[in-house]
Amino acid sequence: MTLHELLHQYGYAFVLAAVLVEQVGVPIPAFAVLVVAGAFAANGAISAPLVFVLAVLGAVAGDLLWFQLGRRFGARVLLALCGLRSSPERCAEDRDTLFERFGLKSLLVTRFVPGLAALAPSLAGVAGYRRRHFAAFDALGAVLWAGTALALGVVFHREIDRMLVLMQAAGAQAAAVVGALALAVLAVIVWRVRDRLGRLGRSLLGALRGRSCGCGC
Repeated sequence: MTLHELLHQYGYAFVLAAVLVEQVGVPIPAFAVLVVAGAFAANGAISAPLVFVLAVLGAVAGDLLWFQLGRRFGARVLLALCGLRSSPERCAEDRDTLFERFGLKSLLVTRFVPGLAALAPSLAGVAGYRRRHFAAFDALGAVLWAGTALALGVVFHREIDRMLVLMQAAGAQAAAVVGALALAVLAVIVWRVRDRLGRLGRSLLGALRGRSCGCGC
């Protein structure tokens, strides 16, 4: 079953499940799901505000889980998460930089930086931040993340619609091929956007780091 079929059949439940499951660590492309959901919303098939609310709720709920794990198990959670990354040294550097210098404000951009989505909430829990303060900043970050994905779907909804029409017009085997190609194209678009946003996030963190050093180093 393809992504658009899952959205068509299960709608809002699939959106919420995809976001929540990705936030707890399962490699599901929730950002791509929201992009396609944005295209559906542009055509009036689903409600964009409701998708947006569900995406934010799912993202915050998953992050609260990591936050609680950080509070409960401390540095062991951080060590486990860094051990899963291809560059544990870079992970340790990111970990030391994030909250020591920027505090909860870093949650506004970490969702766009690969590898930091689960690390940041856990680190906030380890650092002892209050849950309500964490939830407020995390919700703002989720709003930026979900809003960006839905906006991309709305902007590119015609292109996404053409892909879906080709898949419906083709036979079963041809549809599988077209669907794979369409998903590949969508994946490239999403990857490029997330890569640019991730670079922007790193640039902002770097700028804040320089400013912090200039003031107190």
